[in-house]
Amino acid sequence: MPGIMHDSVVVAYEECTLSEEQHQARATHPGFWRTVVAYVRRQRVRRLQSMSSLSHVSRHPMEMPMERLARENLTLYLRVLTGV
Repeated sequence: MPGIMHDSVVVAYEECTLSEEQHQARATHPGFWRTVVAYVRRQRVRRLQSMSSLSHVSRHPMEMPMERLARENLTLYLRVLTGV
């Protein structure tokens, strides 16, 4: 079975210095980093609020349909459960 990689193909790489490929750094406008920090803080607060609302759901689990049937109509629930 032939191999996936053929050794007969040789690829030549050119040497290049790092300074040739670096782009000039751009200056940011005043207040840029303050805007970034404010955005991150808002996202953190929103995430914490959403997590607290999710914990509210875990304290109040959803009622399953059979539980509701047992609570509202006990005789029908017992008939379904026993197969009568």
